[in-house]
Amino acid sequence: MKPVIIESSEQMKTLAAQLEDAKLIAVDTEFFRETSYYPQLALVQIATDSIVACIDPLVFDAKDALKQILLDETITKIFHSCSQDLEVLYYYLGQAPATIYDTQIANALLTDFHQIGYASLVENELGVSLDKSQTRTNWLQRPLTEKQIQYAGDDVFFLYQLQLKLDKRLRETGRKSWFEEESETLNNCGNFQLATDKLWRRVKGASRLPRNKLAVVQAIAIWREQLAQKNDKTRRRILGDDIINNLAYRQPENISTLDQTITSKYNFTEEEKKQLLLVIKQATQSPEASWPDNRFDTLDAEQKLLLKKLQKIVSDCAEELTIASTVLCPKKDLETLILHFQNQQDPPLPQINAVQGWRYRCIGQNLLETIKQQP
Repeated sequence: MKPVIIESSEQMKTLAAQLEDAKLIAVDTEFFRETSYYPQLALVQIATDSIVACIDPLVFDAKDALKQILLDETITKIFHSCSQDLEVLYYYLGQAPATIYDTQIANALLTDFHQIGYASLVENELGVSLDKSQTRTNWLQRPLTEKQIQYAGDDVFFLYQLQLKLDKRLRETGRKSWFEEESETLNNCGNFQLATDKLWRRVKGASRLPRNKLAVVQAIAIWREQLAQKNDKTRRRILGDDIINNLAYRQPENISTLDQTITSKYNFTEEEKKQLLLVIKQATQSPEASWPDNRFDTLDAEQKLLLKKLQKIVSDCAEELTIASTVLCPKKDLETLILHFQNQQDPPLPQINAVQGWRYRCIGQNLLETIKQQP
């Protein structure tokens, strides 16, 4: 189906009228974030069984009209691997859409493909090979070519068809309730503001540092995050990870020694340099109790044997259900369960998926019984 390009408020009103009675729409976005902190929305695609529209928010203000459609909780919005789409829409609309149907999640509950890409899923389910030539295109450039518009429109046209097919299979297999449980998390995502308490994890190479040095990394990482948001630049355009690690080791005490580490590549103002020095100084004086904890528990020999036994239980159940074992219970969660019961016979259950909802019924109860039977 040939997409309609929406480039004016009048065209948008016509589209809104056509969607007035729709209860199910496919949605996709094109955006750019190679050089900016915040994703820049470049295109919004919407499709039903009879409409394929590409809305261009760069040539007219589409915000209010898109709010009426995408924030309407009576309309189910179909996405594939929705996290980035929801994030870019959150920053554009001020609120993320709810009532989400993610075809990647639906497929993960029906097959052993855990995180299948959209093009592969379309080919597997609909027998259609999508054009991938525009995958790396710059969606901020105007005018859009006919090839770009067709590529963008195809994404939502086939997405709508996918939902119909996957949803039918979920109902036939009795797994629609599983899908609804999985979707609750998507529909409850309040915002996409990044939590700052573990920003040190985003600094490559930092996890190997001693905890006192890690406290400096964490403090600089928070400072960098705030500056990146303020200037709308990527983190590494503000300050590279290697520089942060060097600053944690050397801990400069004045602007002269700071300049030797950060080099002229980063054009900080004198005030920003003073703030960075203060942040480093405060981190070096912070109490040990506040330092980030990069320590991790390891399993002993007996616990490793138990882990293998639990992995076999998960693997057998996953094979029987024809889904990926990581969807049921990843190795990390099994280790969490084992360590959780290490020193306590009947502690409160940890907050992991395997002991909640449909997974508890399928596998969690068996895992808990096996752990408790260990001497």
